[in-house]
Amino acid sequence: MKRQNGISLIAVVLIMGMLGAAAVFALISMRQERNLFAEGLDKAKARAADVAAPVATPAAPLRKCVINGKTVISNTECAEQGKVIQVHETRGIEAPKAPPKPAPEAPQGATDRAIERATR
Repeated sequence: MKRQNGISLIAVVLIMGMLGAAAVFALISMRQERNLFAEGLDKAKARAADVAAPVATPAAPLRKCVINGKTVISNTECAEQGKVIQVHETRGIEAPKAPPKPAPEAPQGATDRAIERATR
C-alpha cells in the first residue's frame, strides 16, 4: 500500500474554502465601496488597545467647537477650545393623551329597543 505524498484532500478543501470566503468578502466590500478588511483591522487594533491599556478619563464638560469645518459637541475632541455647554434634562416631547372613554350606556329596555327598530 502506497501513501500519498504532499497535502491531503482535507487540507486543500480548507485552504480553498478560506480563499473563497476571502474573495466573497472582497466582492461584498467592493460592492459597498468600502474597505471592510481595513475597517475590521482597525476595530481589532482598537479592541487590542482597549484591553492592553484601559484608560479612565475624568468626566470633562461638554464643549461646542469647530473641527475640520464641522460644528462638533464633544467632551474629548474639543479639548480646551470652544464654548462649555450646560446640559439640562427635559422630558422631551410627550405623546398625546388618549381621549376619555365614554361612559357605558345603561341597558335598553324593551320599549327603547322597539322605538329604535321602528325608526331605522
